[in-house]
Amino acid sequence: MRITLRQLQIFEAVVHTGSVTAAAEMVSISQPAASQALRELEALLGQSLFRRHGKRLQITPQARHLLPQARAVLSQIEQIESMGNEDELSGSLHIAASVSIGNYLLPEQMSIFKQKHTNIRFNLDIGNTQHVIQQLLTGKAEVGFIEGYCQHAELMTKVWLKDELVVFGSAQETRSENLSWNDLQEADWVMREAGSGTRNILEQAMGKNITQLNVVISLAHMEAVKQAVIHKMGLGCLSRIALSQERNAGLINLYQTPLELNRNLLIITPKNTALTKNAQNFVDQCYAIPSL
Repeated sequence: MRITLRQLQIFEAVVHTGSVTAAAEMVSISQPAASQALRELEALLGQSLFRRHGKRLQITPQARHLLPQARAVLSQIEQIESMGNEDELSGSLHIAASVSIGNYLLPEQMSIFKQKHTNIRFNLDIGNTQHVIQQLLTGKAEVGFIEGYCQHAELMTKVWLKDELVVFGSAQETRSENLSWNDLQEADWVMREAGSGTRNILEQAMGKNITQLNVVISLAHMEAVKQAVIHKMGLGCLSRIALSQERNAGLINLYQTPLELNRNLLIITPKNTALTKNAQNFVDQCYAIPSL
């Protein structure tokens, strides 16, 4: 018996969904047929590809080595099926991105790419930096876009764009346009959750000048941070690109501070693993952006 394309499709779908049932639905076959295909693939390879963690299936280290090869084979088949146009790409592209990038930068890039390659199917997973790193390590995403730091031995990091964080407050509050170290120390703060690249940059910028901020609330979603600040719960710190609508609507004020809040936006990919043609073309397009 030989490995089949259906088995590789099921394998890739289980990696993405964490469930045989969801994978079966994704590739339009029954759950028993998907389970059988996965068992046959594991038997042919002589190793387990997943281990159960609660209700979800997690990829094994052995399977992580198989994943890029399986994706490459599936991508090549899709390219063969669209040979009428050699420049046409098709198939899926799994991306993970930090919140600011996923909400404010990648939608335009995906739209541009989709206009060029109409048969591409995007799957974008948005979370904080640590979540994106985990998506790469578990094989759920082919490419990651992050706002924080990544020094994992199994991932390759490259600077993409320069970004600026800004301190902002509610337009309903009266503050000086220039905030001192003392102003920052005494203020209440609305923060992103621990593990957020934005929060890490702010805390590092505080350095030895402020050892601890008065954080009144930590929120996992950027829109929640903005709404809390607008309703006078405290100061916030987010990417300038995420605040244009609120600023134009007169809902917030931006403040000058002694903080150095410039940062690099990064693209991360698995080390020692070639990207699929779809992923490589999308990354190349993103690198072509001159600046924010």
